[in-house]
Amino acid sequence: MGVEYRNGKPYLYKKVRKNGKVISEYVCGGALIWALVDLQEYDQLKNNEIKEATRKEKDLQLQADREIYMLEKSLKEIMNQVAVANGYHKLNGQWRRKRQKQRRVKPDSTNY
Repeated sequence: MGVEYRNGKPYLYKKVRKNGKVISEYVCGGALIWALVDLQEYDQLKNNEIKEATRKEKDLQLQADREIYMLEKSLKEIMNQVAVANGYHKLNGQWRRKRQKQRRVKPDSTNY
């Protein structure tokens, strides 16, 4: 919205886009326009404060997400090292226990 002076008198107009063209729509005139302009400025300040608070909250959330991701990444690395140290290996994305070589006992010829 904007104040326009015509014939020395102030009028409040709102700019609206219709069919691809910008059109001025009359809102009011006289002494009432200054109260509306003040209200509009107040609303803009309020909206800007809300946007700023939302942006800060979003930034904090993104920072927390990054920290969680880094913790998760380091925890997975530690778990992988522990699993490998305990005799496990990954096969197609699954952890499997490594086979241990079994000693075959040859049958004793004296037992037969």
